[in-house]
Amino acid sequence: MERECRFGIEGMSVHVPRHCIDLGTLAAARGIDPAKYYEGLGGRRMAVVSPDEDPVTMAAEAARRLVARHDVDRSEIGMVVVGSETGVDAAKPIASYVHGLIGLSPQCRTFDTQHACYGATAALQLAAGWCIQGNGSRRKAIVIATDIARYEVGSAGEPTQGAGAIAMLVSCEPRVVAFDRHDEAVFTQDVMDFWRPHYRSTAMVDGRHSLDCYLRALEHTWDAYLGSSGLRFEDFRHLLFHVPFPKMAHKAFHRLHELEAARRGVAMPPAEAMFDTLTRPSLWANVEVGNIYSGSLYLALAGLLEQGDAAIEGARLGLFSYGSGCCAEFYSVLVGPDATAWRGRIGVAEALAGRVEVDYPTYVEMRTRSEGMAGDGSFREPVHPGNGRVRFLGVRDHRRVYQAHISPGGDQLRSCTSRACAGAGSG
Repeated sequence: MERECRFGIEGMSVHVPRHCIDLGTLAAARGIDPAKYYEGLGGRRMAVVSPDEDPVTMAAEAARRLVARHDVDRSEIGMVVVGSETGVDAAKPIASYVHGLIGLSPQCRTFDTQHACYGATAALQLAAGWCIQGNGSRRKAIVIATDIARYEVGSAGEPTQGAGAIAMLVSCEPRVVAFDRHDEAVFTQDVMDFWRPHYRSTAMVDGRHSLDCYLRALEHTWDAYLGSSGLRFEDFRHLLFHVPFPKMAHKAFHRLHELEAARRGVAMPPAEAMFDTLTRPSLWANVEVGNIYSGSLYLALAGLLEQGDAAIEGARLGLFSYGSGCCAEFYSVLVGPDATAWRGRIGVAEALAGRVEVDYPTYVEMRTRSEGMAGDGSFREPVHPGNGRVRFLGVRDHRRVYQAHISPGGDQLRSCTSRACAGAGSG
């Protein structure tokens, strides 16, 4: 069915924590062969959050850079939606904090969407639908995926940790990618493959079951999408997947290769060679950052586009989003016609180049201090008051306190209470 306008992503920006740890360092501390992490999981490093970083600061930094790099008029932003499974409050959404921290107009909807790693895709679809309802008006929304993947120390999930945020400007001017004109394919099944109870700061996962659920959802959505769209395997220039760890994208591609070979009843080109062409180019950033839950698929998209040249203009990309629990979706996008909108502009390489690698004791210390910041009374006065970035300063009187540099006038310290955020929104 034809839609009233082309819609999709007008701009993207990525933020990752300032620190990381090499998986070989983690393996040595665990007495494990590094190859188990490097080759078995497919990763190289994982992001490590500082005590002054959390899902809010990462989301705000990604959004702030998006607004600056794409010269966005803040008054045109009518919606901010955050997809996350590591929210900081049971009632107040991350989107509300971001709205205040980057100084958006009061005439703006703010809310979060949650369904494990599917949350950002749900946010993207909601924002796109809202843009379409504008009937040709210049509606613009900011969608942000922000998460911190954290598992128990010494657990099998620990080397798949990561953190980061991806901000996307959604509008009817899709210079980066436009949603394809086909109905998306979705699949839902109530499963317990991965979850995090309210009383825990770390996730729980049934690894083998989760892998099976992921692949089953992929099969259903892939078959449904090809059936409804009439597209073929060769119509996709690249295939991107949710990346809890890079090897999972490898497994996903090989499953699609098996399905396609069975469908055709003839031999396909070697799976590994096709993977190297269709999927591997999207994984270089995920290899360096680790799992960022709702943002993992969109980090892969950002990485692919940032290093892509003009040859990718107009190409069709297939995207598979999976959220434990489970909800999954397969849809496709068409890359924009102007490489200057995304080539080298998203900020992935820049963010990775500025990181500091830490040793194992430092990683443990930073993790312990970060978890301690969530408790009331953890607030500390800033030691460096003017460093030009959004910082989490702790909890004071049950209110989270953030410091943000949002204008040339200097830093502004605010707790994002109702009064503070109202003042921020008008500026």
